[in-house]
Parts: sequence; structure tokens; C-alpha cells
Amino acid sequence: MTKILKDGEVNELKLNVDIYNIISNYVNLKKSGKNFIGLCPFHKEKTPSFIVDSKAQLYHCFGCGAGGDVISFIMKVENLSFMEAVELLAKKVGYNLKFIESKENEEPDSKEKLFELNELAKKYFNYILFNSKNGIKALNYLKSRKISEETLKIFEVGYSIDNWENFTNFAKSRNYNESDIILAGLGIESQKPNKATKVYDRFRGRIMFPIKDLLGRTIGFGGRILPYNDINNINTNPENLKNLTVDINKYQVKTNVNIQKNKTTNIGENVSKYINTPETRLYSKSKNIYGIFEAKSHIVKEDYVLIVEGYMDLISLYDNEIKNVVASLGTALTSDQIKIISRFTKNIILVFDGDEAGINASVKGIDRLKEYNENLDLFNENNIRIKVCTLDKNFDPADFIIKKGKEAFLEKIKNAIDIIDYTLNIILSKYNLNDLTDKLRASDELLRFISTLSSSIIQEECIKKIAPKLRLKESMLIEEMLKIQLKKKGSQFSEKYNIENDNKNSYSEFISKNMNPQKRLEIEALSLIINGSDYPELEILNLPLDYFKFEDTKELFKLLKNIIYEQINSKRNLNFPVLISSDTLENENIRKLYNYIYFSNKNYTREKDSCKEVVLNLKKLFLSEKIEKIKNKISEIEQIITQNKLSGNVNKDTVNLEKEIDEFYKELISLENEKLLLGKDK
Repeated sequence: MTKILKDGEVNELKLNVDIYNIISNYVNLKKSGKNFIGLCPFHKEKTPSFIVDSKAQLYHCFGCGAGGDVISFIMKVENLSFMEAVELLAKKVGYNLKFIESKENEEPDSKEKLFELNELAKKYFNYILFNSKNGIKALNYLKSRKISEETLKIFEVGYSIDNWENFTNFAKSRNYNESDIILAGLGIESQKPNKATKVYDRFRGRIMFPIKDLLGRTIGFGGRILPYNDINNINTNPENLKNLTVDINKYQVKTNVNIQKNKTTNIGENVSKYINTPETRLYSKSKNIYGIFEAKSHIVKEDYVLIVEGYMDLISLYDNEIKNVVASLGTALTSDQIKIISRFTKNIILVFDGDEAGINASVKGIDRLKEYNENLDLFNENNIRIKVCTLDKNFDPADFIIKKGKEAFLEKIKNAIDIIDYTLNIILSKYNLNDLTDKLRASDELLRFISTLSSSIIQEECIKKIAPKLRLKESMLIEEMLKIQLKKKGSQFSEKYNIENDNKNSYSEFISKNMNPQKRLEIEALSLIINGSDYPELEILNLPLDYFKFEDTKELFKLLKNIIYEQINSKRNLNFPVLISSDTLENENIRKLYNYIYFSNKNYTREKDSCKEVVLNLKKLFLSEKIEKIKNKISEIEQIITQNKLSGNVNKDTVNLEKEIDEFYKELISLENEKLLLGKDK
């Protein structure tokens, strides 16, 4: 069915809306005469030029020229179509839109179907947690973490029964097919050909955290395993879910659900503590932020956002009245996430666990800071200021707020320091500056870090700060930093144009620290073949040729494959290492590569394990590249579809593109699952 608004509905909706109440959820507005004023959400500015006239129910920015009514504001700030903006606005104010429904024989929008399925899953998991005996242990665990039921219900937390097919069967009973379940990331296609069940539940025996977009629509899930060894003792009771009623898009369905008993998974110590929905049409880890829907109005009010790592950290803080908080889910912020956050505030505070990047200056912490510092241009471009708060040793945000209280936590936040200053302090804390050797190491690491900062002004300020602590002259530090930068540029130039230093030996490219990791792995694979470690299983030799990306390694792999299989087929004895005559190796690069491998020392103590590891890593790299190509293809198609819809050119080609994109997502999810299963016992 195509939904068409009744005449006058838009005007009727606008009569029920106060533009100030809507915009103040996005912009920090202050009274200025008869109007309200604030910083424009659509462009960078330091002096407020964004005006809201509540009498005329209009807004205007004197800086960028953006302006219009409340609907145009929602369209622009949320990046929505006209109809999406109208529906969101109606939802915000509790207005029931009236539609004229034209019946047509058309397929429902596949994206909308995924939204509905995720909504069904959210209500299903939530029902189990609060209304089923199967959810008692999970609910008791959450309460033991001092989280109130009220907060759990705000975030619509749930629980997935520890059974292979419960949700899959439930979704099928609501007329969703296996393809829908896989595309939504809620099910996994079985890799066992003889198994009766083709699809099984992705989430089993886990506390479920719905991930929502800015409109509050469920786009994915995070699942946390219960920290109990006796989780398998949970028994499913079909009566608990027999008459579950779910309201999706204002329609209700009742169905009898058959829950299968006693088909639990084996929960061992090697099971991941958290798993998330894979990349789907709705969910992308790099483009979404957990908790943004619940936090956005509080972020605007406080004018800063706290970034924590996990679901439990966020919910614990929210439960203790600290609500301007979101979770990055273990990754540094991406450009897409920064754009989302910058709609609501320009001030970010990263909250690190005490044992992650604080006192002990762990490698993980330094690497994570490096990810942020390498994107300083991105932050500056969006006029964002980023600080770091480190909690006390052995405390994460959830533990800290429960054991030390809200005031102590806010005091920590108050003392957060700029990310660059924080990084400098972390590096300095690693060394004894009274020891000459340590001082040299400290200065080298500091200058290497400072040289990565793109702004020369920031670089100079950093050197001013570290010079007194190192008891070295600023001029000398600047000179050393320039040497590092020149060396780096020279190295990049040589790598780009494959220039070898004449002073190095002819094998310098194979022993260089800057060698591409993929090529290093391919050389290791060839070494295992040449030295006989791969025989007789031939795990590496049977890999597809596409797994080798470089011309010389690919050609040598082909040559070795021909030689070995020729000897096997002719039933001749194989001798290792494999000898290849010089006249067979006509290409200079391939001859050089073979000679390097042949005359190098073997470093394998457990040859078979080495072969398995190399095969596994080559497969991972191959799948990762394939996944990236599919993502790029999906992005290209989505841009075409969006352009078609904006221009009103929705035709058969657009419908075909929608179907094509669904096929790509099926392939993407299949590859993600294949990558996930690598190295695991199936």
C-alpha cells in the first residue's frame, strides 16, 4: 500500500507543534528579545546567528541562509525525506496522521520490512526478560549491577533464550522468511549441508541491547553473555510466549508460538562476551552510536557528550542521572559518527577505564589515542574539542558510578584534559627522565607523535610543553622533529615508486619493516610450500590463485603448483626444498623472490600449525577485501537510489536496484559469517 496524506494534514500537524520545543532538542537556544538564538546546527560558527521565531513558527540562520518551518528543519537536521520528517514530527508530538491508502500490487519496501523485523525482535527479547521465567537469571544479574527496571525499560533491554531456533521460528510464525531473518542479521545460515535447519539464531543466551538510529528505530542489537557457568540450566517454557502480542506500525498480531525445548548451545569460556549485528542495510558499526536516541536531548542541554565503551557502562551512568552519554562500542569515532554527534554538541569527552589508557600507559590505550589524534583535522573541521577522562585504576564507568557515586564521577569529568596533552603525559609517564637512555627514548617517541599532528601551531605548542620536562632546548627538538618528518616523506616516496637504496642488498625489499603485511604473509606461504611444510596436506597449495595479490608471489605460487602437481600425477618422489632451475625463472623479480626464500633460514617449530595459521590469515585478508568491495558497491547503488528518489524518478530501474542491493547484502552477510567462522570448530 502507498500512503498518501489527507488534504490539510500537514497544516493540521503544524498547528499541534511548537517550533521552539522541537528545535530546542537539537540546538541550545537562549532568549533574545522576542526570539530565541543559538549556534546554527548546519554550519560551523562561534557567534550565534541562528534565530527561532516562535510567533511566526519559523527559523532562520543569518550565517548560512538556512531557514523555513519546523518540517524543513527536521528534514535538514535528520537528513530525511518530506514524508519521513512529517511522520517523525507526528511521533514526537503524539499526533495521529490520517492517510488515504491506495491499494496496489506492490512489494513492501525491503528496508521497511527489516525495520519491522528488528522491532519484532526487540519486543520479543524484551518480553522474555520481563515476563518469562527464562529471563529471571538475566534480570537478576542486571539488578545485581544496580540497574533499575525503569532504566532497562527506557533502553528496552531484553534477553535471548539459549536455543538454536527460538527466535527464527517465532519470526517465521509472523510471516517472515529465512532470507528476511538473515538480511536483518538476526539469523545465520547453517554451514552444515545435512542439517535440517537452514537458519539458526545469531543471539542465544544473551542480554540483548537494541541499537537505535536517531529516529528511535531499531536497526540492530548487541548481545552480552551472562557471566554464569550454569547458563545451560535455563529451561524454556512455551506457555510463557504463547500469546505474545507485538504492536508494529499500529497493527497487532497474535500467534501461538511453539518453543523448542532443551536444545541449548554449549557456552564455554571461548565464547565472545559481546557480539553485535553484522553489517546490514540498516546497521553499520562505523555509522551508528549506541544510546544516541536516548541521549541526544540531554547532550544538547549539557552541551557535551561522554563517550564510553560498552552498553553496561552507558546504562549504569544513565541510571545514575548522567544521561548525556553514548557508547562507541570499542572503536575510535569515525567521520560518520562525528557528524552525528556534532549536530548536538561540539564538546566530546572520552571516558577511559583506569587500566586501559591511564596510569599503566598500556599499548591498547596509546594505540586508541593515536586513532583519535590522526583524525585531528576531522575534529577541527567540525569545530569539535575532544578531551580525555581516565578513571581510577581497575575501575570502568559502571563500577565507578556504583562504588564512588555521581559527584565523584562528575569531578573526574570536570578534570578531563585535552587529548593531545593527555597523550604527551602518557608517553612521558613511561620513562625515567633522569636516565639518559630513557630520556632519548622519550624524546624520540614524543617527537614521532608530534610529527603526526597536522597543525604546525599545535606542533610548536607541544614542543614548548615537553622541552622543560625533558630539560632540552626547543630549537633542538624542532630540528629533530623535522628530521623525522623528512625521513618519513622519503620512505613514503621510496615505497610509492618502489625505489631501492643502492647501499642495501638485493633482498632489502623482502626484509624491510615497511613491507606490506599481505605480501609478507604471501612470502611466508611460499616458504612453507618450498620447504615441504605444506606436504602432504597441501592446504596452502590448494588455495585459489586470487588469494595472492602481488604479481611476483602470484607467479611463483602458480609455478610451484604446476611443479608439485606434475610430480604427484606422475607418481614421482617429491624432494624438498623444491628446486627450480634458473632458466625456468625467466623473470628477474620472481627469481630474486625464489632465491630469497630458498636461502633464508626456516623459523617453524610447528610446521602444520604454521600452515593452518597462514591459510587462515590469507582467507581473512581475502574476505576482508571482498567485503570492502561489496560495501563500496552498496554505497554506490544507495547513492543512485537516493538521487532517483530526490528527483522523483522512482521507476522499474530503482526497484531493480533495490533488489540488487538486497542480493549484495545477502552476499555481504554470508561473507561476514564465513569470516566469523574462520578458525572455529564448525
